[in-house]
Amino acid sequence: MKLKISPQDIKKDRMYGTTVVGTRGQVVIPADARRDLKIRAGDRLVVMGKMGKALGMVKMDEFGELIDVMMKSISNKSDKQMLKKHIQKLLTGINK
Repeated sequence: MKLKISPQDIKKDRMYGTTVVGTRGQVVIPADARRDLKIRAGDRLVVMGKMGKALGMVKMDEFGELIDVMMKSISNKSDKQMLKKHIQKLLTGINK
């Protein structure tokens, strides 16, 4: 499966530094990240794991847009169907 990623999207990528996991599993999102991504207190975030190694978060109200971008980036129909089924399976366990 090949994703076509636009140069404009790559320019938006940024590393925000590190954070520490507290004893209750809480992390602090760096202030620059909160500002740039317009994350406010009370926002719901979808927390995703990738390949058992990476952790990512997306604002719940922007998750659909991220999926749309991913789907538009895939040209092969069978790959698109496979990704759609995978996402649906993953979303089954998310509380709304």
